Amino acid sequence: MNSLEPAPVKREVPEVTMQHAYYASNDSLHLLFKFEDVRQVLDILRAATSYEYAVRTGSTERDAAILQDSLKLPDRKITDIEGQLHVKMALPAHVVQEPNVLHLQVWQVLSGQERMGVQFKVPLNKGMLQKNYLLVQTSTGKPLFQNYITTSDKLLVRNYGAGDSTLQVNRFELDFMPAAPPMSMRKPAVPRTLSVADTYTLTASDTLQFEQQGLYMFNPDSEFARGVLVLPGKYPYVTKAEELVPPLIYLTTSEEREALLSAKDPKAAVDAFWLEVGGSESRGRDLIRAYYSRVEMANKLFTAHKSGWATDRGMIYIIYGRPSSISQVGPNITWIYRESDTAPYIKFVFTKKENNFTENYYELIRRREYEESWYSSVAKWRAGKTNL
Repeated sequence: MNSLEPAPVKREVPEVTMQHAYYASNDSLHLLFKFEDVRQVLDILRAATSYEYAVRTGSTERDAAILQDSLKLPDRKITDIEGQLHVKMALPAHVVQEPNVLHLQVWQVLSGQERMGVQFKVPLNKGMLQKNYLLVQTSTGKPLFQNYITTSDKLLVRNYGAGDSTLQVNRFELDFMPAAPPMSMRKPAVPRTLSVADTYTLTASDTLQFEQQGLYMFNPDSEFARGVLVLPGKYPYVTKAEELVPPLIYLTTSEEREALLSAKDPKAAVDAFWLEVGGSESRGRDLIRAYYSRVEMANKLFTAHKSGWATDRGMIYIIYGRPSSISQVGPNITWIYRESDTAPYIKFVFTKKENNFTENYYELIRRREYEESWYSSVAKWRAGKTNL
């Protein structure tokens, strides 16, 4: 099929993500969840009908249930955010301990009477009961669910403990490299100890705005330390010319990157790169739209102590696109790309790595046999023949 012909219409399937925040108060753990269809296939706020939860003694359905319930969702509120479902619940303190896991399932009506249940799991530990504050976005009044903000965002600290309390925040400089290719077998660098660049002391009801980009660690010496990546612009979106060049590291040679980085007009230089790749203005625009849409989605889903596009999952997502299937067993996440006429079957396994800043960091288990697939996929991008 000619690359400029429209692709066959496929049935879009919702891809619901869950983010959560929590605080402890009155011998209970209060959990706040945000559910969202990142592909914007449906408005989960309208489609979701009920949810079930169970606290089990492990991560499988075979583990014993200590506590469980099924609840209907309240009527849509005028204060709810379009496209997002927000749910609150509280657990008694005695169930918040290892190895217990909260199992949560949200039911949706897709079309007619078709229903779909999406499952999520949250490991519980006693340290969660020590966290008596919540970071809230002043623009929405909602908790800060993601682990990134911009230098123009404002946060509010809400205290749920007895009396006044203070919150220490450390800032660290950003100094992390983008992901290496999946077949790279070079040994990872020795873990570094980052030096604190600045320290702040906050009190309840303080309004926060961090004008310097960096990694910010809230309550760094506690069991419930919380890391937030602060970046300029409109992150996770790519809106400035200088933001276009770094994610091209996966497609360009070192000489090409140097030329792009030193260009007087970065936007014109990037446009020229994609025009050459696409062979025409229309195809070049399509490729730009596809590539940076993937960059933005990687930023939304995979941001850790560095931008989502620079992580292992971000790299694979940008080059290969959305996986055919995703599964998780223990600390490992497996992405599978099904075999087709243009792309052979391939599997990537990511393993969760302990990180002081975030729970959202996974590293790819690299293999030499990825080399042929990687170079083939990059070559298709550079020839303007990748599937958009």
